[in-house]
Amino acid sequence: MSLVKNKVKNILIIVLGVLVLGLVLYLEIKFSSNFFTREKTSKLGLEDVGELVTQTCYTTVLEDSKVNRDFFKLFDIPFTESRQIFSYDFEVDASLDFSSIEYKVNDKQKEINVILPHSRVYKVTFNPSSLKVYLDSESLFSRIDLEKHNSAIEKMQEQAENDCVANKVLEAADTNAERLLEGLIKGEKKYKDYNIVFNYVGGN
Repeated sequence: MSLVKNKVKNILIIVLGVLVLGLVLYLEIKFSSNFFTREKTSKLGLEDVGELVTQTCYTTVLEDSKVNRDFFKLFDIPFTESRQIFSYDFEVDASLDFSSIEYKVNDKQKEINVILPHSRVYKVTFNPSSLKVYLDSESLFSRIDLEKHNSAIEKMQEQAENDCVANKVLEAADTNAERLLEGLIKGEKKYKDYNIVFNYVGGN
C-alpha cells in the first residue's frame, strides 16, 4: 500500500513539475514578446506618422488654347479662330508614407538599417487666383467653352507634375525625408551615436 502511495506521490510531483516548468516558459515567452514590442515602438516612433509631405515644388504653367471652324475637317476656315493664352500657378507636393518604413537595429555595430520607399507625388494643386491672361480673342463663329477650359486645366496639372518631377522634386523629397528620419531616430538618447543606413525599395 505504501508502495502505491509512493508511486502516486512521485507521479504528482512529476506532473506538478511539468506544470510549473510550462508556466515559467509561457511567462518568459510572453514577457519577452511584450518587451520587444514596447522596445520597438519606443525606439523610433515612426509607426503613427502616416503620410508626410517632405518637399513642395512651385511652378507656373502656360496654356495656349485654340478653337477653329473647319470645312468638313479638311482645313480651318479663316477668321473663325478663338484663342486664349493664360497661366496658373501650381503646387506639387511630394510625400513619404511612413507606415511602410521598416528598420533593423544592430546594437553590437551601433547601426540602424532603415528600409523605405522612394517619395511620390502626393497632390497637385492649382491656385485659381493666380490666373494671368495674356490673350483672349473670341470669334463669333467658335468659342472656348467651360468644358474645354476645364480640360485645359487638367492637362496643365499633368504638365506641372511632369515639370516638377523633371526638376528633381522627388529626389529632394527623399533627401529631406532622410534628414527628418535621422533627426527622429537620433532624438532618442540611446541612438545618438548610431550610424543610420538608408536602403530604398522600388524606384521613383
